[in-house]
Amino acid sequence: MAVIKQFSKYGGAALGSAITDYAVFSVLFFYGLGAVPSQMVARISGGIFSFVTNKYWSFEAKKLSSVKTEGRRFLILYLFSYALALGIFYALNELAGMPAYPAKIIADISCFVVNFVVMRSYVFGGGQGLSSAFTRSR
Repeated sequence: MAVIKQFSKYGGAALGSAITDYAVFSVLFFYGLGAVPSQMVARISGGIFSFVTNKYWSFEAKKLSSVKTEGRRFLILYLFSYALALGIFYALNELAGMPAYPAKIIADISCFVVNFVVMRSYVFGGGQGLSSAFTRSR
């Protein structure tokens, strides 16, 4: 039951992160920054919102002493997720010619579940590293 509650909170945090991301993307894209650069800045904005909200609300990891470790772990996940989302977005938008907004939605959805599993088991799970995260997620 705790996983369902956590996933629900994660979904709420993801919604807030998505709103932040889409607002920044829309403003920058509207003012002519370009689709890919707008996506890059928007993902960073959403990522900052995501870390703070997930740490303190979704996963209730309130110890200040763990911010450095969790921040590093979140950054590793975020860089992977960032590259994955940008790669999918670029492939759909630039290579396949899909409009920017549908391409963005597909790219963002593709990262959602993977990010939850990794945040729960590795970033905010209190484990010792990736090997313990894999054994906890089984």
